[in-house]
Amino acid sequence: MMQAALRNSSMKLEMISETHPMRHQVEQYIAERYSYAFDANIEQFMPLFLALLQGDEIQSICGYRAASEAPLFLEQYLDLSAEKAVSEAFAQPIERTTLIEFGQLASFSKGISPFHFYLIAQRLVEMGYQWCICTVTDPLYALMKRLGLNPIVIAQADAQRVSNAAQWGRYYQLRPRIVAGDLQQSLAHLKRYWLTKGICIE
Repeated sequence: MMQAALRNSSMKLEMISETHPMRHQVEQYIAERYSYAFDANIEQFMPLFLALLQGDEIQSICGYRAASEAPLFLEQYLDLSAEKAVSEAFAQPIERTTLIEFGQLASFSKGISPFHFYLIAQRLVEMGYQWCICTVTDPLYALMKRLGLNPIVIAQADAQRVSNAAQWGRYYQLRPRIVAGDLQQSLAHLKRYWLTKGICIE
């Protein structure tokens, strides 16, 4: 069903800034999703979201923050700056200007995440970003592995390093970890993934 929908897709990726007309709706969806999944009380949100829309209906949401513009939330878990941690993991120098943090992913349609991931990677590569870093729980990490993305684990997300850990409900019970990846490699891999499904995405 999902593959057939994608072949005839009218879905689009929409950038949701803090002034976008859909911003309140996006934040409400994120808060509801995290409350349902983790019994969490989310009060702070990513500055930007990439929302997958079908018409005006949200199918999936993912927030991001450019490392060059502000400290990253997940840097609370790290002993090094994010770019230094990623540089060590990939054994090459990485500029902070090429790095983004993903967060607050919420999907509302089963099986849509791989398509959303592809469009996100495509958009961010077009914008000049090369590296991504994010905090993922067991289920999301398992999905990434199934897709063959092979994210590199940098550190575990220790609740004791976060001042408002109690607001995250059961989140830390799902063993969140910080992972990083190469956006260009991920984009190429996801394109091949969809080709194996008989779907050509450009």
